[in-house]
Amino acid sequence: MTHVAIPPKEPGESGRQFAYRVLYNAIMTLQLPPSWVLSDSELSQALQISRTPIREAIVSLQEAKLVEVFPQRASIVSRIDLDAIEEGVFLRYHTECAIFREAVRKADGAAVGRLRANLLEQERRLQSGDVLGYFQLDNAFHKELYLIAGKPWVWSTVARIVTHHDRVRLLQAQLGAEQLWPAHREHWEMLDIIMQRSEKNMDEFFHDHLTAGYRSALPELIRRFPEYFVL
Repeated sequence: MTHVAIPPKEPGESGRQFAYRVLYNAIMTLQLPPSWVLSDSELSQALQISRTPIREAIVSLQEAKLVEVFPQRASIVSRIDLDAIEEGVFLRYHTECAIFREAVRKADGAAVGRLRANLLEQERRLQSGDVLGYFQLDNAFHKELYLIAGKPWVWSTVARIVTHHDRVRLLQAQLGAEQLWPAHREHWEMLDIIMQRSEKNMDEFFHDHLTAGYRSALPELIRRFPEYFVL
């Protein structure tokens, strides 16, 4: 666990909540990569809490399909499931097309300013090679669209379903930061549409935005990291 960033426990946070937050973030940022074996004793020592809340957190992560538990044997970080990716993309695509139409209609000057500031920071992170920082801003940009549309709970639901897609997107960055520039340029296109209040049909655009990058990279990712995937 020495390679995992462990933040301080938050006020009022239970042991289970703390363990879940640390493990979830470590899994989603690939600090704990697919197939990594989770040791109760090692986690207990690293987090300075007892094993019971750690086991409870692992059960919650199993329910989120981020951990596989083999009774009497081991718990491992779930491998990336291609079917789970496709289900997540299906949900996000059909949801986000509608969300974007709402965002175009509702965005005010302050919302446009927040989106622009996000994109400028995305660009700085890409230029500096901060892939994780860019990835977090990418998700924050899309979350902002849901907030503008007045659908924050929809974002929370989508975010729970697209975890396998998010992990493969971050893994894609292992092939080089240049993999991420096309998506960044597409974010600017989205902002332009919002500023113009255009009624242009964006369905095909969103399909390509959500799928083109990872699908083109998938064969190379599987070749390099076969142990990370359910094949």
